[in-house]
Amino acid sequence: MKKFMLLSLFTLFLLNSYAQWGYGFVNFDDTAGLFRIYIDTTIPNNIWQIGAPHKHFFTSSYSIPNVIVTDTLNSYPVNNNSVFYYRTSGDYNTDYHGTGLEFWYKMDSDTLMDFGKIEISIDTGQTWNNILTGPGYSWMLYDSLGNFIRGSSSNDTIVFTGISNGWYIFSCEEPLSDGIIYDSIIFRFSFHSSGASILRDGWMIDDLNFHTDWESIPEKEVSCHLFPNPVKDWLTLTSKTLISEYEISNPLGYTVKKSENFQLPLHINVSDLAPGIYFYKIKFVTGQKSFGKFIKI
Repeated sequence: MKKFMLLSLFTLFLLNSYAQWGYGFVNFDDTAGLFRIYIDTTIPNNIWQIGAPHKHFFTSSYSIPNVIVTDTLNSYPVNNNSVFYYRTSGDYNTDYHGTGLEFWYKMDSDTLMDFGKIEISIDTGQTWNNILTGPGYSWMLYDSLGNFIRGSSSNDTIVFTGISNGWYIFSCEEPLSDGIIYDSIIFRFSFHSSGASILRDGWMIDDLNFHTDWESIPEKEVSCHLFPNPVKDWLTLTSKTLISEYEISNPLGYTVKKSENFQLPLHINVSDLAPGIYFYKIKFVTGQKSFGKFIKI
């Protein structure tokens, strides 16, 4: 009976979505993106909550006021398994070979004994893959100053554990099969605690963002480079092919910078942008396009 109820709730969770290309930003501060979040209330003592954190280590969100956190007030209990789902939907064609997931987080847990895990499903929850260990998956972890902490090349199996030094930003690229159209892509966030009572805050996540690129790119390679990444003040754009236009957008899809008819190399002042993930689109005089993202610190 419990499995039937869970399946029914999860099916309803998927059917309530609507077709949308591109971005799936959730800052937990308004209702615009909350339809993407489902806290699994069928799990006993599921401690994931959305709200303003008032804990020992977790005292404020990354973007004021709310986050999703393992209880907004209390330390996480022993022998706990808590889950929430984050989903995006809308006929994703993988001509561009993948999708991306980014978010800011803080961790306060017993190292290795208590930890978080993220899995991805491309078949409406029938099968799941760990995004840290799946074949071909690429991920990176930075601190709030843009310092690289570790990445997929480090072969870590557990990353979301221990005590973070302030806010960390996690960025992952998921490879998908070419030519397949997906009705929905779902991420499962799990937090697991052991039997040892240590009175810690757990896991806190903010500014959760999913994106996918749906435009096919011509087979002929276009050479361009945008650096540094992460960036604080100035981006430099170089290319061996003439560029007709560039555009930078925020996670909500709004254009924040755009320019035409410029000389290369181009230096772009991004000091006025708020810290976070941004996406760029470059159009070449040949008609080709290039897409990417960068982290503003």
